[in-house]
Amino acid sequence: MKKNAKMALLGENYFPPMNNSHISNARGHGLQKVMGAILSHQPSVIYICPTRGVNINILPLIMVNEIPFRLVFPSKSFFSTLHEDEKCILDAACSRADKVIILSERTCDPLKWSDDWFKASEKAVDNSDWVLVASNNVEVTESFGDLLKKFEGNPTPVLAVDFGVEAQYQ
Repeated sequence: MKKNAKMALLGENYFPPMNNSHISNARGHGLQKVMGAILSHQPSVIYICPTRGVNINILPLIMVNEIPFRLVFPSKSFFSTLHEDEKCILDAACSRADKVIILSERTCDPLKWSDDWFKASEKAVDNSDWVLVASNNVEVTESFGDLLKKFEGNPTPVLAVDFGVEAQYQ
């Protein structure tokens, strides 16, 4: 992966939760691994569909590190299922984004959520030089696995980051 190139982030829609209002070890480890990969490759801009999980949770770190990013929305109503804290992150990200790309003005159909997720992710990948795929390789959710299968055969270079927690030895 060349440095200062456009990057797309495809992140798992699960991410270790916060515990009792503090960051858990698993969450901190995951954020560190994903952000470390981003910082080491110094993308010129990141295309991201801010879905629940990795994508919405990495946005604050992208903003703190002042990395330019572009948000890709399949439609305006696509993010209505985010939790309140995630909506706050999304609001802040919308105001700080280099661009906000909305692919459709139609109302999102909850039964076609994965199709809309793919369309936004496809736009991000098509506009990028390479893709960072962030997931827990041990416990990839079925929906994320299905999303990745739709990209089989795409020639865009991919860097996979496993944010799972290694076994802890005592």
